Amino acid sequence: MNENKILQHASSMASSINCLLENNNHPLQAAMLTYVAIDQMAWLAIESDRSCHKDFKKWVNMYVLPKYDLPCNADELWAARNGLLHMGTAESGDHKQGKVDIKIYYTSGSAVCTRNDSGDAIFLAVEHLVQAYLTGVMWFVNELEQDHKRLQVALDKMQKVLERKDVRPDSTA
Repeated sequence: MNENKILQHASSMASSINCLLENNNHPLQAAMLTYVAIDQMAWLAIESDRSCHKDFKKWVNMYVLPKYDLPCNADELWAARNGLLHMGTAESGDHKQGKVDIKIYYTSGSAVCTRNDSGDAIFLAVEHLVQAYLTGVMWFVNELEQDHKRLQVALDKMQKVLERKDVRPDSTA
């Protein structure tokens, strides 16, 4: 069926993320784009035209965490997403409000955290975040294949997703 449109979009996002990770040049930007990609999948998973934190967390809890071992939970990922996307930091409003204690910091490539004496921080390899997203996509699409109503909702939304259209040099677009 047309679930390939969803996989193609996820593949395009993964390709963009990999470009950022290439030569370990832009790992934080790759993490940012991965959070955006998760947001988009969470939006495709709901009937409403507007998604929120609950949808992000639900998608992560349904498709990512049961299938890929990350050292954090959906609340911590949401807080990390907000801190990174909105301020470029490991801390977000959820931390300041006491909703989440753990802050996520990132490693990439061969870098690893060999010692962490802080009880309020974890280190997540950006590559693991990306793999977790891709794993989630595969499980999500697999589930959509079994539920044609939800698949149609996602495909209808895919019609709204901006994508590059190649324009022939001789056309006037």
